[in-house]
Amino acid sequence: MATAAYRDGQPNPDGWRWIMACGALLVVAGLLVLAAPGFTTVGIAVLLGWVLLIAGIAGIVMGIRNHSLHRRWADLLHGGASALIGLLLLLFPVAGAATLALAVALWLAFRGAVEIGGARVAGPGPVRGMLLLVGLVDWLLAFLLIANFPFPAVQMLGIFVGLSLLLGGGATLLAAWQLRRQGVA
Repeated sequence: MATAAYRDGQPNPDGWRWIMACGALLVVAGLLVLAAPGFTTVGIAVLLGWVLLIAGIAGIVMGIRNHSLHRRWADLLHGGASALIGLLLLLFPVAGAATLALAVALWLAFRGAVEIGGARVAGPGPVRGMLLLVGLVDWLLAFLLIANFPFPAVQMLGIFVGLSLLLGGGATLLAAWQLRRQGVA
């Protein structure tokens, strides 16, 4: 998002607006997820199921059409595995959500590390504190998902993703506001 603040290596006077729009979008997404966290968790599993099923079918078709024997079998096996996992997610979305809880825990831990790293280079000011807070909250949420695996984690997954999006959006809005006030972007 910081690249929106620059155009051709020079400060972009309208860059803060793009950053502000991204922050507002994250806040709205976070609020929507928090409004229906259970639906969000199952919805994520179903969406991933469809993506894997379609990708798997495409892989099988590519395998059938491939003229290289080695590549054919690799495409067929990969496509078959993707289609099977996608179908299982569609048939058993709650079980798929349990697996997603672990994946989201890893994502939150990584995102927390990135936010804390961003706080280290943000310089003094409110953005540094907000980034540090978001990173620490993401780490806490990741820990709670792993510590409460499997079923409480599934129930908490939507809430945690919503909180993370909401806090991340708040940090992005704060950064855009600071850029606007400083006239940097």
